[in-house]
Amino acid sequence: MSYTKHDIEAQVLRILEQGCGAVKQVIDAYLANRTPERDMNWLCLQMAKEFGAIMLHSDFAKQAIRQGADGRAMDEKFETIKEEVAHFQGLYNLLNRTIGPDTEIPVKDIYRYVVANVGPSGMEMDQAMIEKKDNWPANFEYLTGCNDYLKGQHPWVRRVFAATLEGAAAGFHWSCSKMPADDEFLKEAARVERGIAIDELRHGPQELREICEDYAPEFGVDLDEMFRMLRHARYLEVRQRNEQFLHPLSEEEVERIRQSLMDDQIDPINIYSEAA
Repeated sequence: MSYTKHDIEAQVLRILEQGCGAVKQVIDAYLANRTPERDMNWLCLQMAKEFGAIMLHSDFAKQAIRQGADGRAMDEKFETIKEEVAHFQGLYNLLNRTIGPDTEIPVKDIYRYVVANVGPSGMEMDQAMIEKKDNWPANFEYLTGCNDYLKGQHPWVRRVFAATLEGAAAGFHWSCSKMPADDEFLKEAARVERGIAIDELRHGPQELREICEDYAPEFGVDLDEMFRMLRHARYLEVRQRNEQFLHPLSEEEVERIRQSLMDDQIDPINIYSEAA
């Protein structure tokens, strides 16, 4: 099948929006099966995820400096770091308001949940994270699961995956921002997540449009296989988020979501196309 640049962008956005619909099912299951332990587990791990993003984007900024980036390019990178710091602080402050600033963080080793470095082909997992991968196997699989496919792929494909790996998080944050204000914790969590979702949606769709505009048939990319792998990545995120919320969905329910994603049968939530 022949795809135009517009077709490619539309398909990638559809997959992201179907991924949002899939992740929302995880959050709905969490809300139906809430416990204090689940509240703390997802909050602590999300806080750790934002902390890992601060470190990773700081490394990207250092790499850009080494490569001679000009001030305008660096300003954009610094703005990204500032946003990630604000995301972390919002979740960190919510944790302190919930359990008290002097109470030990209830999930161990969270600052090793996401520790990544900038490698020759992009993001690579740090040894500190690898040593704790059995604590959160679905998280580790999500962040590393497409690496074998990406090895040897055209740089354009790697750009698509880099954008969607980070961009897909906007769907998670948007879904969390819709949690009902049933109590003070959920009310404050939704407020923090709303701010994060706004940040993520502001730059994600625009980046994808630019990447798709750069596509050329001469790249020799198997687009159908790329779309299949993008769908697989959205399934891996469902597993990651289900783990983050201490498995409110059963394996059978997760498998049904996987099948609906791969078969293009899940209802999309049109947050990306509306923000683009």
